[in-house]
Amino acid sequence: METILHRYKTIHYFSSTARLFGWMATAFAVLSVYNGSVAAWVLLPAGFITQFTYRRTEIDLTNRTYRTGVLLAGITFGKMQHLAGVDFLYLNKNKYNHTAESRASTAQFRSIKYDGFLKLADGTKLHLVQEHTKEKALQLMEKISDDLGIELRDQTNIKYF
Repeated sequence: METILHRYKTIHYFSSTARLFGWMATAFAVLSVYNGSVAAWVLLPAGFITQFTYRRTEIDLTNRTYRTGVLLAGITFGKMQHLAGVDFLYLNKNKYNHTAESRASTAQFRSIKYDGFLKLADGTKLHLVQEHTKEKALQLMEKISDDLGIELRDQTNIKYF
């Protein structure tokens, strides 16, 4: 019997700022190693680790288990849990506020992102997709819906008061 395992990379594990500093540390390490520093070898993988680390969700339909964890070097680190059942997929429209502060000023940045979730029978919600455009998010969620054979609900037009 063939194992049915679905794997979905959701979002980067590190923020974009952390990934930028990781690449800067790697560039500094390359220059330091070139100049003869032995200790700088420790900083070399910083950029690669911060850039290529993701959150990942794995769903094993054969054994009825799932895992949410961190994907690093092709291996997902996380605890396997029992999959009670799958209810439906849904897509939400969410507003995000980010505040940047310095000594002289404060700036607020507002953005809208589309988040896709998988709702399990025991009430657990698994975050699967986060995109800036509704079309891209719907495309990814439709692929997941086809893989798992479950209903997709578009809740982006629902207004909460």
